[in-house]
Amino acid sequence: MPSTSVCTGWLTIALGVLAAPLCLGCSDGAADEDEGGTAGTASGVAGAAATGASGAGASNASGAPSAGAGPATGGGGASAGGAGAAVGGTGAGAGGSTGSVAGTGGSAGAGGGSAGSGGNAAGGGSAGSGGSAGAGGSTSADCNGVVGQKVVTVGASGADFSTVQAALNSLSKTNTTPTQVRIAPGTYKEKLRVEVPNITLCGQAGKASSTILTFSDNANTSNGNGGTLGTTGGASTTLTSSDVSVENITFANSTPLGGSQAVALLVNGDKVQFRGCRFLSFQDTLYVRKARQYFRDCYVEGTVDYIFGDATAVFDDCTAHNVGGGTAVTAPNTAESMAYGLVFLGGQLTAASGVQAGSMALGRNWGAYGAAAFLRTALGPHISGVGWVKMGENTLDTARFSEYQNTGAGAATGSRAAQANQLTAQQASNYTVEKVLGGWVPSFSK
Repeated sequence: MPSTSVCTGWLTIALGVLAAPLCLGCSDGAADEDEGGTAGTASGVAGAAATGASGAGASNASGAPSAGAGPATGGGGASAGGAGAAVGGTGAGAGGSTGSVAGTGGSAGAGGGSAGSGGNAAGGGSAGSGGSAGAGGSTSADCNGVVGQKVVTVGASGADFSTVQAALNSLSKTNTTPTQVRIAPGTYKEKLRVEVPNITLCGQAGKASSTILTFSDNANTSNGNGGTLGTTGGASTTLTSSDVSVENITFANSTPLGGSQAVALLVNGDKVQFRGCRFLSFQDTLYVRKARQYFRDCYVEGTVDYIFGDATAVFDDCTAHNVGGGTAVTAPNTAESMAYGLVFLGGQLTAASGVQAGSMALGRNWGAYGAAAFLRTALGPHISGVGWVKMGENTLDTARFSEYQNTGAGAATGSRAAQANQLTAQQASNYTVEKVLGGWVPSFSK
């Protein structure tokens, strides 16, 4: 979220093998002018991360920042209509902390068997929770099995290019030929701009946690002209092109906890879809903007407003995980004219063991008309009874926050904010992928 921090005290905590500063008594300030939104005044810097929590700032053996820490693999549930397991990470990634949080279990597919069990903790991390029953896995082919398309490869050796940006730069920004950019496992420390349409960024199946695109810029990084980059400019990866698919890749920002807004991925292309991807940071992890995006079987972790923006975005059977204390999971800035904002269909909201029960809101409205909805989502005990809170000078009276048939310790609606909408079955029937995304049916949703 676009804000600055004013600190009254600092505390150093241990996060895996990293000692990170924690800002106590911080508050959000003015908005970055490059984002056009108004930031709130509520607390904007995360609290202490739980012991063993994974983070994008874990150090590798050489002391360089690494986003490798990730969740351990969760078990996939049986499915009659295709695998429904959400992709978890595999322990600590290359050079990552040994105190990683275990991944969530896979989701059972429609008509499938029981949900997968949680993965074992890596090096002392807390165990992941079992997956909840979902709508079944996508039946569209993994990108590695696609034939008949142009292929460009990226890897440390034996590939066309050794960096992702070089591979992208080899393609036209007006590309009309479906093209696979296949990325071998590795940690690619690059500040990326994806401006090529009609491509698939393809990591190897089952290797999302070890195929990492990361950088360490954040909102407070100098822009070289006496100012700072701001939230938008600090993004590790910025994806502006349309008709893009992404599979089996981790997007991370290696800024440590307490290091300001640190976007792992900013995406503002239209009809962009993700499957089996991971997004790692603390504050402001995933910034969805302006257009339509779809996320399937993905994992997003953070602390403060870590899924935010003005896009219409569907999160289908995804996991949003709090690695430390914070404010809210989502911060929508939806335009008044847009019917839908951030929509969660199934999936689960989880938290590290050190996150206080009832401490996290489902959402707070960055923009006056911010819209977010959670339907049939498993809500952990870290979700507050009130559920929804305002940001800064905004009011919940204009926000559009909705729920339907959620489950779990955080799903009780008796104390919800009065302005929150508990959908009827008829209203919930309008929350299909096709309707939410304005007629676009992503191939990953099939």
